[in-house]
Amino acid sequence: MNVGYCRLSKDDDRRNYASIENQRLVISQYAAEHNVTIDRWYEDDGISGYIFDRPGFQEMMSDLEKDIDTVYVKDFSRLGRHNAKILLLLDDFQERGKRLIAVDDNYDSKGTDDDIIGIKTWYNERYVKDTSKKIRRVLGAKQKDGSLVISPPFGYRRAKAKSETFEIVPEQAATIRQIFAMYIDGYGYRRLAAYLTRQQIETPSMYRHEQELSEGKLTKRHVASEWTESMIKDILDNDFYIGIYRLHKRARLSVHGTDRRVPEDQQYVFKNHHEPIIDPVTFELVQEIKQKRAKSGYKGSQTHGRWESRMPQDPFGSCLYCKHCGHKMTPIIRKKNNKTRKYYVCSLYNTKGKRYCSKSHLIEASQLTEDVLNYIKACRNTLQDVIETIDIDEINQGRQDLQRERWEIGEQIKKEKNQLKFLISQKIKDIAAKPENEDIIIESYQAVQEDLSLKIKLLEQKYETLNTNNTDWELTHAKLISALDVIDDMIAHNALTRSDIELLIDKINIDEYGFPEIYMKYGLSELIQYSVAEEISKKQDDIILSALSLIRNEDRGFTSVKSLLSGLIGMGKKVTKTNALTIVSLLKDMGVIESSENKLKPYPIIMGEKELENLIKNFPMSMPPVWKESGIAHAGNLPRNHGNPKASIYAAQADQNLHGVADNRRHARNGLRIYP
Repeated sequence: MNVGYCRLSKDDDRRNYASIENQRLVISQYAAEHNVTIDRWYEDDGISGYIFDRPGFQEMMSDLEKDIDTVYVKDFSRLGRHNAKILLLLDDFQERGKRLIAVDDNYDSKGTDDDIIGIKTWYNERYVKDTSKKIRRVLGAKQKDGSLVISPPFGYRRAKAKSETFEIVPEQAATIRQIFAMYIDGYGYRRLAAYLTRQQIETPSMYRHEQELSEGKLTKRHVASEWTESMIKDILDNDFYIGIYRLHKRARLSVHGTDRRVPEDQQYVFKNHHEPIIDPVTFELVQEIKQKRAKSGYKGSQTHGRWESRMPQDPFGSCLYCKHCGHKMTPIIRKKNNKTRKYYVCSLYNTKGKRYCSKSHLIEASQLTEDVLNYIKACRNTLQDVIETIDIDEINQGRQDLQRERWEIGEQIKKEKNQLKFLISQKIKDIAAKPENEDIIIESYQAVQEDLSLKIKLLEQKYETLNTNNTDWELTHAKLISALDVIDDMIAHNALTRSDIELLIDKINIDEYGFPEIYMKYGLSELIQYSVAEEISKKQDDIILSALSLIRNEDRGFTSVKSLLSGLIGMGKKVTKTNALTIVSLLKDMGVIESSENKLKPYPIIMGEKELENLIKNFPMSMPPVWKESGIAHAGNLPRNHGNPKASIYAAQADQNLHGVADNRRHARNGLRIYP
């Protein structure tokens, strides 16, 4: 059986290989002249000859052992453009006893003895490599000056057909902003993808397919009906959304090879190229959060037995740690008697018990929020001072100096590169003039050439460093201003959101007594003198001192829980009935009052006026000896229960097992405190 094989690819010279039909015509005419009929045709249209995994070619080779006797091709280049593989293929035909005829190359494996076949196949390979090199050179030139137009990502479209400018697609931009905002609020890739799918928001491929249909294009691209984690990740990673046009991100080393990612310092970056959808501060914040989550193994806000799905996202999910063991703090929610309690405990303690972490490090969610709010408010004026010390004129002058220095280094790089080109050119001329001395000439030039290459590399590194430093400073300045805006908004609303925490807080460690150690970003924690423990101690001292003042002014000779509570509230103190009961217990320990069986006079005052006045005058230095002897810890001159200093005045309640489990896995203790 006689068969014909035709192939056409995009890199072919269309003047010589206009179509598959032309190849068929050439083969058919040759066969007719030799009284041969072509029984079957094999074709590959639009596939490069450099690769041999072609459907038509593979089918022909599979049928070669069945019923094929002779294969006709227009010339060797139609069979393939890989020199070594073509020569091996010719040997394969010989061994199988099959005949191959290349019409235009006057080759017939049955009787042709052509000594220049290797040269022809080598030339065919050089053709495709030269074509590939020319294409890469043209693309590289366009990438370098930013004139290469690529398909814009989801959220953008070309302003006009074949236009080099991009414009924002409003409905897509809204989705992108939502993705960034929700990621900052604690959503992970998977949960974000599920949310967008449930909301029936069209995927990027759905939008692209609709656009192609509107333009009358029919493509075979896959259209995804659901959002995936990779889609979310691609959007969050893409700095195109902050106005950066980045080219030469991937490149291949060989013809039809695999694309490999190009290092960032070798990519072509054009800033402020188009209108951004996301501001740089938000984009940089997302990158910081991604790195933090990657280190901690964060998978997005969870709802399994912790914060319920109908509750807001956990605002401290990415920055709250146990100071002792370094593990994340676990959010817990408990319901009892129609009351909901939210708090955090060490995740290692909560799951494995005190053998692995000695304390629960429990802190109430409301207490933590208030502590962080007070701490951030204390940072406000410091941050304002930092921003005000920034001299805008000095920044502008510094930017001009940097631009001038970059220009000078750029000119130096050009000069050194020209010198290197001249050196190489001179070396080639010397070798051509005296080829017998080629090794000596090469060795003579090698050292100078290496020195120039190293000098150019160092200059390019310095150029890039100057550019990066300028960019980092501008971004940091923008972050500081954004942080101040967030603090002002937070103070106005007296509330915290997840995005506030991500922007302002670097880390929060909870100590064994439930006190937070807060570390702000931008070095603010190093600039202020503020201790949460000391502030709480001062507030509690103030409440106890107020209670002593009420006792001193009591003319009935006794007091009660109700009168103390009413009096403290009247003085503007934030206390509850439970707080008042504990204060009464504390006053009894101090020897100020005692219990009575007379319900009308429940707590008679037993401390004398002078002694009481002296206690008030010296408080809190006059700590009762009983507290010292009992081993109770002391922080900020306020007695603390050894399990939790904030529970000092609630020692009777501090041993309650909130988890209701007698084993060694979950035993977070109650930690309560009072505020003025």
